[in-house]
Amino acid sequence: MKAKQRTSRPKRLAPAKNIAEWRHRGVLRGQSLIELLIAMTVIIVGLTAAGSLIFSNIRLQEQSTERVIASNLAREGVELAKAARDSNWLAGLPFDNGLYEPTEPDYTAVPRMDGGEFIDFEFGPDLSVPSPALRMKRSAAASSTGLFVQGTGSTGSDTPYERIMILQPICSDGVSQVQASDGQTCNNVLAGSTKIGIRVLSRVSWTSRGINRSTYIVDELYDWR
Repeated sequence: MKAKQRTSRPKRLAPAKNIAEWRHRGVLRGQSLIELLIAMTVIIVGLTAAGSLIFSNIRLQEQSTERVIASNLAREGVELAKAARDSNWLAGLPFDNGLYEPTEPDYTAVPRMDGGEFIDFEFGPDLSVPSPALRMKRSAAASSTGLFVQGTGSTGSDTPYERIMILQPICSDGVSQVQASDGQTCNNVLAGSTKIGIRVLSRVSWTSRGINRSTYIVDELYDWR
């Protein structure tokens, strides 16, 4: 004879013997649900905090990269002014040749750069009037791909950075020193004074995620060899 197959059935809890036991089982079920909700809340809060930290770190890295680039561009402006002064010395020219526009006079400029090479200082742009010459671009030329270029006529893809330089004369009468501004000569601001140097301010500004930012470097160049 074939043995009878027995089917296993899930065990059921024995019926509650009284109201107290029934309530106890309900409390256990309620506690399990609360523990589950607490665990889910902790996990969600942890994931949210981790995500916020990751995005915050990414943004901080972006800001750091932007500021390093801007600082280097500002420093480059100062170095270009120094190089122009040194070149004037070697050529036997006045130390400030090409470092101001004598007609007005004008001391606000941008470095004209194309193909990665410095050309001269362009004194057309002004702080009070927006100008395309302020915008720095990435060169697309084969000989200078990716290098920063600037000035009227420069070609390339726009970057978020704008650079402007103020090359103020440092004037001295042998006793006092003052600085002249656009439209002024040393004698205008200090009678009997002469130009002994240049206060170079190189400022780079950019907009990042709707926030205007800027950095600048200041140096003083003198007619001292």
